[in-house]
Amino acid sequence: MEPFQPQVLSQDEIRAMLTQVTEEEFAEAKTHSLVNLKRQILYEGQPGGAVVTDTAGNQYIDCTSQAWSLNIGYCHPDVMATVLEQMRHLTHVRYGYATIPRIKLLNRLPRLFPGELTKVVLNNQGGASGIEGAMKLAMINKPGATVFLTAYRGYHGCTLGTLAASHYMRGLQRFSGYGLDHFHKFPYPHCYRCPIGRELRTCGLACLELVEEVMLYGATAPIAGLIIEPMQGAGGQVPTPPGYLAGLKELCQRHGIFLIYDESQTAFGRCGAMSAAEYYGVAPDMMVLTKGLGGGFPVGALLARGDLKGFSAAEEHTTFSSSPVSFAAALAAIEVTLRLDLPGRARKLNERATARLRHMQEEHPLIGDVRGPGMFIGVELVEDQQTKVPSTERATALVELAAMLGVIFDVDMPEVIAGRPTFRNTIKIKPPLTITEEQLDQALDVFEQVLQQVEQFGPDELASVREQMMKEAAPR
Repeated sequence: MEPFQPQVLSQDEIRAMLTQVTEEEFAEAKTHSLVNLKRQILYEGQPGGAVVTDTAGNQYIDCTSQAWSLNIGYCHPDVMATVLEQMRHLTHVRYGYATIPRIKLLNRLPRLFPGELTKVVLNNQGGASGIEGAMKLAMINKPGATVFLTAYRGYHGCTLGTLAASHYMRGLQRFSGYGLDHFHKFPYPHCYRCPIGRELRTCGLACLELVEEVMLYGATAPIAGLIIEPMQGAGGQVPTPPGYLAGLKELCQRHGIFLIYDESQTAFGRCGAMSAAEYYGVAPDMMVLTKGLGGGFPVGALLARGDLKGFSAAEEHTTFSSSPVSFAAALAAIEVTLRLDLPGRARKLNERATARLRHMQEEHPLIGDVRGPGMFIGVELVEDQQTKVPSTERATALVELAAMLGVIFDVDMPEVIAGRPTFRNTIKIKPPLTITEEQLDQALDVFEQVLQQVEQFGPDELASVREQMMKEAAPR
């Protein structure tokens, strides 16, 4: 007997439930949904690949990996087979119970990353849960310290706690995070838009002095930790410059502050290494992981130094955060990443893509900067290469036009200032690391084609794009 013969529903009912939908159903769903839904209904991903099909039969080369998560591609056959095998045995247990996938994942993760990150806690909610776990662990291990330093335009999640830690998206958020007095901000080292107007070749990483000033004079209570994305994702695809993280670690050690990396977007091959910690050769005290870890399934992790005290049962648990199915998926995704050498593949793809994009930059003044290692590429569009005025409307239009031609790109984190959208002008190129060279070339062909189109937009067309952006950003 097959393991999953339905007992109550028929096989046809199940198939219809999952493969058929009408326009009327979609229209009704939009009236019920508290969040906006995109116009495409995604239906089927190419197993292990970068192509996804919608219900209308349109195919897309996905250069977003669906929130930068599908590093090994859609529905990877090895992950699917592993999950199916696990579902024969268990799909859910209470948080405190051990399962075979949980044991193996707890043992596997510390072997993947530099430093002494030998303590692990797992969750099924992703980066925000991991960041809050890191904050709790820092406070446990530095009693009385309750303040955290976070970077300008950083993004660490959408819970009330992690919203407070993140960049405030004015004009779009109608409330602030909780505990704002527990967070103090410092300038992120954005070398294309240096916060102190220096040049990387001669600056001597002067931006580190700003961080120390916040440590010394900006906090209103003892500082527990400093949370940073080693390569900023939502804030504009911005890698920290060489030497910065080493200097930051030295500052944190000098002042007794835990250094916490948010590697939600960078780990598991995305940046051309298994982690940004490996890429830069600088290990933190704690590291938060998610996205690429699960191979398309919801899972997150916090890794911490082995000498740190852990949690009590009351301090860290959620109902579904011991999912044997997600942990099994993560085990398979890790092995696929390593055996296919996807970090190495990301480096090779980066060389191909970056060479092409830099050539475009020479011919198209709309491209202000091309940055990022591996398949963690950002292309910043500007109205003028000297003034670097953000080309927000053209970037948004580029994404929309590319989707019509079968390629999914996205842009960085939005905000609205004085009633106008701004600084959402960096195109993200972050496909599955399994994308073929031909697909990558095709995506870049489309990128250049629509780049040429949006370059020609006049004031009326830009105003129309701006109006549509504000309409989509408006509260429901």
